[in-house]
Amino acid sequence: MKRIITLLLFLFYITVSVSAQDAQLKGVVIDAITKEVIPFATIVIYNNIELIDGVSADENGKFQLQTNKTFKYLEVSFIGYETLRIISSEIKNQKELVMLLIIDTNALDEVVITGKRTTTQLKIDRNIINLGSDIQQSGVNALEAFDQIPEVQTDITTGTVSLRGSDNVRVLVNGKPSSLSATELLQQITASAIDHVEIITSPSAKHNADGISGIINIILKRNSYLGLNVGLNTSVGKRRHSFGINGNYNFSSINFRLNASKSSSKETNNQTIHRQFSNGDTESIFTPYEFDGDVSKIASGLDFYIKDKHEFSFEIDYTNDSHNYFNKSNYFNVTGRDDYEYLRENSHFHYVTIFNANYRLKFDNDQQFLELDYNINSSNNNYPITDYEDDTLLFNQFLTEDFVLQSLALDYTFPVNDKTIIETGVSRNTQALESQNLLTPTNGTTTNSQFEYDESLLGIYGLGEFSLGKINLQAGLRYEYFTSISKSKPTDFKTSQKFSNLFPSMHLSYPINDGNTLNIGYSKRIYRPNFHHINAFQIVSPLFLWEYNPDITPELSDNFEFSYQKNAKGFNLGITSFYRHRKNVILWTESSENNLQIFRYENSGTFNSYGLETTIRYKLTPFWDSRITANYYFTKIDQSTSVTWDKTYSSNIQFKNTFDIGENYTADITYLYSPKRQSTFSYNDARNRLDFAINGRFLKNKLSASLRVVDIFNNNILNRTSETDNLIQNTIWDFQSQTQNFLFSLNYKLFENKERFRSRKDRKYNETPID
Repeated sequence: MKRIITLLLFLFYITVSVSAQDAQLKGVVIDAITKEVIPFATIVIYNNIELIDGVSADENGKFQLQTNKTFKYLEVSFIGYETLRIISSEIKNQKELVMLLIIDTNALDEVVITGKRTTTQLKIDRNIINLGSDIQQSGVNALEAFDQIPEVQTDITTGTVSLRGSDNVRVLVNGKPSSLSATELLQQITASAIDHVEIITSPSAKHNADGISGIINIILKRNSYLGLNVGLNTSVGKRRHSFGINGNYNFSSINFRLNASKSSSKETNNQTIHRQFSNGDTESIFTPYEFDGDVSKIASGLDFYIKDKHEFSFEIDYTNDSHNYFNKSNYFNVTGRDDYEYLRENSHFHYVTIFNANYRLKFDNDQQFLELDYNINSSNNNYPITDYEDDTLLFNQFLTEDFVLQSLALDYTFPVNDKTIIETGVSRNTQALESQNLLTPTNGTTTNSQFEYDESLLGIYGLGEFSLGKINLQAGLRYEYFTSISKSKPTDFKTSQKFSNLFPSMHLSYPINDGNTLNIGYSKRIYRPNFHHINAFQIVSPLFLWEYNPDITPELSDNFEFSYQKNAKGFNLGITSFYRHRKNVILWTESSENNLQIFRYENSGTFNSYGLETTIRYKLTPFWDSRITANYYFTKIDQSTSVTWDKTYSSNIQFKNTFDIGENYTADITYLYSPKRQSTFSYNDARNRLDFAINGRFLKNKLSASLRVVDIFNNNILNRTSETDNLIQNTIWDFQSQTQNFLFSLNYKLFENKERFRSRKDRKYNETPID
């Protein structure tokens, strides 16, 4: 690890030394109306028509362009704004430039409604992906949208979402967690409700330290345009449909927001399993997983603005997510018995209410503010289950889980000077879970088991951002104190845990000439035991057994990241490498006993992970944009528990092409290839798919229509092989939503006021520690 750190620092030093020049142009890019800074705008200089040099603004809208070449004029541009051109002779002070950009109302229709391509912004500690600018996202839910983000890997079979080859990732909505699994949460959210997604692979000390591989933070839209604005959307596809309304009414000092949607879907996901046990026994299982679900959501909010200094925001969100599973498994080729049927009827009822209150006090300096935030997430979850074998009732089960997640955070940001910003804050996050399991077998005797879990996390952090010449440095330190108590009845089993840790972070950014940028990041992360590990009441497939483990101890990780970005006219290149050292790893392990698979969590030694991510964007012609992304991840395992493979790897390639067809049509052809992926106990065969989408804009851009076709050639079948000491299992999954599917969607602006209102800066939420 020391060699890797030394090599990275050496490469960075060499690059800095070679590239350093005297600064000549320095300034900031600002929205002309809202006066908010515009991060990552492009600044280029020309000598007549020849591009001489260029650079991108940082996350605070600041830029510094170094050149000793003569230029005629300077251009500043950013998506959704008119390009600003300044003649060199009109520049009076090259070191105090203030670039005021004006909204391009013609481009606004494309950017807000449909857009032409996904725009990815690189910040010092995260990537920001604007989903709304990719027509492949039209009408889909967040889980399907993530399938189009190369940095994210989704697995519907296990209900997990991964970053950089690891599913130990935090999935948040507006900086807050959910008690639901990642896949169920993402299926509740429509992509049209998402403003952007933050991929935080190297979180700063401002964030809670949970999540070894990073954080995925989904930021929902908050309409704030002046006057009345109302938009309608609907979609229809293969056994699915949805509709929604979103809008706001802004009186300048008061803004009212409302969003509502309902979606329904029916799916048949066919699964075929072949099992070979070490004793020679075999069995095969075919299961058409029938899914029938509805999701209804309504969210409303009020924003108050008082004398440009005080901002109050209140929001309440309610979700009713109900879905049924009808899984009739046909067992055949079973050693020692005739073929038979096993039926499970299972329903999920999720009722989630979220309330958020936020207050922000602004000072004379726009970058100085005090913020207080409170959030409560209350969810009631019911899971009735009935199992039959050959039409004979085996048992009835009724599981309930009632969660209350609360967070209270106070943050203060103040600029010491134009080169130094200090942030500090304190937060307290709690979770309370009450679970009850009623099991009634055929004899009619009901057993009632109960589980209670309480968790508390106190966090205090300090973070500094410094400009040292061309170098931007962010350094921070976080302290966390964690406690948890769990109780099980009627066994009266009790356990409690207490952990206290410090978490440093460091991020360094260096902008080079010609639009090049280097970034280095370090963060320390943790994965603590939670109710998933010690709760004996889990909904599991009848194909395997679940064992809880109350003896799990925390996993710690040191994450190092090195990235390079090159931005030129019509061309972008991004290369990121990382190293992650995990100790005392909490691993989902597999074993088998009596011809049954057994799953449990265990601490499993040390993992060393390496990875490389590359993205190339190129504008081939004025109407054709192309992007290719390739990622590769590798892990070497020094385990203390038995695993099948001590070397794991995964990779993916995405080739996206976007075409402008006249002024009103845009087409997208995306090819995705996933080579063989190997984990500790299983591997997936290579698979690929070709997706197509087309978007048209009508009625002066008020109406947008999109058609999306997924997996045109039906190649995206999942084939997985699992191996343990006593079992080899082959599983073939055919997912309706991911194989040869289509979706047609419409968006219509019923009322629209293009005059922008001031935009509050997004709070970098301190998320609570619950999965």
